[in-house]
Amino acid sequence: MASTECETDLNLLLIGRHPDELNTLQQSLSEHPRSQHWQCQCQSDYPLDTRSFDLIIVHLLSNDLDWLMQWHQVSLKTPILFLAPDALQSHLPEQVHCLPTPVLNHHHLIEACEAIYHEAETPSPEPLQRDAFFSRFRHWMSQSANGLYLRVLQCRWLAATDDEQTPWIVRHKVQQEFEQTILSQAPDNAMIGRILDDQLIVVGKDYYALQADWFPRRCETQENAWMVYSSSVLQLNQFDALSGVLQEGVQQIARERLVQEAQFDWQPQAHSLNLYEGLHLALQRDEFFLEFQPQFDGQTGVWTGAEALLRWKHPTLGVIPPTVFIREAENTGLIQALGHWALRETILAWGEIKRRFDTPIRMAVNVSFPEIADPYYARQVLDLLEQLEMPPHFLELELTETAMMRDTSVSLMNLKTLQAEGIHIVLDDFGTGFSSLSHLSDLPITGIKLDRAFVTPMAEQGPQSHIVTTMLDLAKRLNLETTAEGIEDKQCLGLVQKLGCDRIQGYIYSRPLALEALLEQAESGFSAQDFNQRSLF
Repeated sequence: MASTECETDLNLLLIGRHPDELNTLQQSLSEHPRSQHWQCQCQSDYPLDTRSFDLIIVHLLSNDLDWLMQWHQVSLKTPILFLAPDALQSHLPEQVHCLPTPVLNHHHLIEACEAIYHEAETPSPEPLQRDAFFSRFRHWMSQSANGLYLRVLQCRWLAATDDEQTPWIVRHKVQQEFEQTILSQAPDNAMIGRILDDQLIVVGKDYYALQADWFPRRCETQENAWMVYSSSVLQLNQFDALSGVLQEGVQQIARERLVQEAQFDWQPQAHSLNLYEGLHLALQRDEFFLEFQPQFDGQTGVWTGAEALLRWKHPTLGVIPPTVFIREAENTGLIQALGHWALRETILAWGEIKRRFDTPIRMAVNVSFPEIADPYYARQVLDLLEQLEMPPHFLELELTETAMMRDTSVSLMNLKTLQAEGIHIVLDDFGTGFSSLSHLSDLPITGIKLDRAFVTPMAEQGPQSHIVTTMLDLAKRLNLETTAEGIEDKQCLGLVQKLGCDRIQGYIYSRPLALEALLEQAESGFSAQDFNQRSLF
């Protein structure tokens, strides 16, 4: 792609239903030095003739959903750039250029216009889009008596962004460079499809051609830096098995990331346990495992759910709680792979519980900020649920307020998508953040989880009891489910039951258990017993 620093003459059409907003935007464009020779017209409806324009900019406000829906039916040959608020991101047509309005400024808009224009002026081969790829794959599979081979490739861009360049522009450039590199160097007669923006599938009939070292593992230029993660060459003998084969490829990439990213100069903080040296190999060595702490109905005591708790069995340090290593996993960029593994194992555990009991329970998983900040997180979760045949309403994601509020543009979009599919979203450690009350009604959540500090121990009268009462009353008014964790004695259990808490979790019923131990305990029945020693994690 040509540099965005060059002088370019563009004829733009700016469309929107709000004249004042359009005038302000047009004025901003005219004041930028790089757009001195640009021609910009404004109008409030679809263009009848687009041949005289180089680019159409569609400006949307949050109340323009009905108008946006009409654009899905409009066929235009001229490139379109949507300027859209977060609320409309999920409603945009697929494969369109979009600049989020929260990051909109003069420079970002100029960069985006020039990038899209140069892309249109210098068209290049592209990978097959998802639907076209699967359609051609199925046809090719039907004609291949000996099966096909495929390789999953994923690109991760390493370049840092600053205030002068939006992540969208950087990601767009890197994606194009990555795809063109793969297209130009792939084996002859290979079929290449894009299933995610940063993920390609290369299919061929020659195992050894795909296996050869034909693509660069890493690319570092002055402007961009990216690296490629790859699965091994996988064989496919029937199209119906494609989902499982692709899943295996994605898991192999996750494991490879743990190894490759350990070679980066992360400079982690010094600590006595020196966990970093072993963290990147822990998944490969199957050192991580899950324990499950059951959850119960607050009034009847019936077993209704379980929270999956991640543990690391270090070869020399023994079992390490997540409070120690999760931050390290986030700092080293390994948390996405670790979170995906934990989610998959939890869903598999749900399947085993379903087989043993008539009524399946809800499974809760803790999620960190880097996971929900991934633009593809919601799609990955929903795909995994579909692959493992778990209905979304049996899954609960627990997040802290900090994780939800650090980046509302992407994380909240993911959470809204997941909530719309029926997944429960619970605000963990409620009451410990600084803005829980002020933002509670704005967050896409279905429930809150009271931090143990508010309920253990708790007197029947006094300030602490009043605080818990207020929290529960607020949650009920907002139609939110409530869970009290850390319940360890019968007095505390009686108090939270009296206050109307929906669900109970704590050592009074059960400590975290391995899956088989949980199943055995469930078969024999849970009973409430005072526990006088606090949990470490």
